[in-house]
Amino acid sequence: MKIDTSIEMKAKELGEMIACSREMAELKQAEAELESDEMAKQLLEDLNLLKSEFARALREGMDEGTIEEIRNMVNLKQQDVMDYRVTRNFLATKIAFDNLIKKINDIILFTITGEEKGSCSSHGCGSCSGCK
Repeated sequence: MKIDTSIEMKAKELGEMIACSREMAELKQAEAELESDEMAKQLLEDLNLLKSEFARALREGMDEGTIEEIRNMVNLKQQDVMDYRVTRNFLATKIAFDNLIKKINDIILFTITGEEKGSCSSHGCGSCSGCK
């Protein structure tokens, strides 16, 4: 199925507007700062390794003491990440950008369906997995 070229043009225009947004500019700046900071990169790498170890411990059904110990290590490393200005700034700008993209997607979905995200379908409760 071929996409209408006017839709493609609007999608390109939207992409260009997102690329020029304040959120994108701030994210790019935060990413550049992160990439040039060895401490920041190491903190995030350590956190990701600990999260993987925690997921593995849960998946493999390790004893509760081990799981709790790893959970505490993850929490401490998350605090280290948030205490360090470069990583804290990177995560905050990433959240702001992700929120912009989510808002745009919600607007597009509302425009297509006429339903706000999270609202019940006109087809009743049988058309979804229930209210949350």
